[in-house]
Amino acid sequence: MKKIVCISLLSILGFSASSFASDSVQQAPTVNQAQKMSPEQELAYRAQNKNETIENRADALRQLARFPNQNSLVAVARGLKDPNPVIREAAITGSELYKLSHRWRMISPLLSDSEMSVRLAAGINLMREYRSMTAEQQVQMEPVYKELVDTLTSQNRQDTQLQLADIYRWHGEWTKADVIYQKLVKSEPENAEVWLNLSDNFRGQNQDEQALVTLNQGIKQLPKEPSLFYSKALTQVRLNQKEDAAKSIQTAATLADNNSYYWYLNGVLQESIDVKLATESFEKAYLISGSPEQLYAVCDIYVRYGNEKTDACLEELAKVAPEYVIEQLKEKRK
Repeated sequence: MKKIVCISLLSILGFSASSFASDSVQQAPTVNQAQKMSPEQELAYRAQNKNETIENRADALRQLARFPNQNSLVAVARGLKDPNPVIREAAITGSELYKLSHRWRMISPLLSDSEMSVRLAAGINLMREYRSMTAEQQVQMEPVYKELVDTLTSQNRQDTQLQLADIYRWHGEWTKADVIYQKLVKSEPENAEVWLNLSDNFRGQNQDEQALVTLNQGIKQLPKEPSLFYSKALTQVRLNQKEDAAKSIQTAATLADNNSYYWYLNGVLQESIDVKLATESFEKAYLISGSPEQLYAVCDIYVRYGNEKTDACLEELAKVAPEYVIEQLKEKRK
């Protein structure tokens, strides 16, 4: 099966993991500079601005989860070391899209945080990738897993049942998770997350056909929920249903019109079917995000199919990418 690869310009540009979590303090922008900042730069600045309220800084950190880049990760790394537990917990949320290797180094110290809310948030964040951890990391997570299960079970509340099921799923206890999910799809049929997570429970057991059935059931309940179509597309890719997957991600992108990643993935899946649509999707993804990663994808498809805007794209990319990246793309010219 052809793998779907999201090109990370962060790694191409050579940013090191240590530099992401550096404690070095960047100079605060002037008023004029602040006015020119991109949305993610503004959030990163607000998250670190001690003149902002705790609530505003925490909100900015949570929103940074949508923008995994160098500036965001610096803000998140600092937030994780903040003396205020609200900021630490928000920074945990802001770290969600980074690789486990980065998150483990930054978040694992908070597994023994003095504040239970921070400790539990750190545990939930890392438990998501329990099955990808090293044996040593898994051993370290076992007491955390037990505390999470004991805490959520003792609360015995409807609003914590989904979280408990997720923790069982991440730990590979599929049956325990399924029992809860099956109850929740009946009691909360309009909760997209329930359908998505039940589907993931099947996926974890390599039952992709059943995962697809579950997603279709969810779509009947929530026909305008883009995340269900996105998950359906990924499931169809695993089942080698490429054309159906392309239709599903097109629907997801259309429903979530401002989601740059959905448009990026639409470009990836549409390329073998409709190059024009794929190109337009990559372009739209970049117009939404303005991120170097999305610009790279645009230039890449331009180069490979001889688009008349290739040179202009490469010139723009050269402003943020090293010369060897540009040369590698030029070598792809047909």
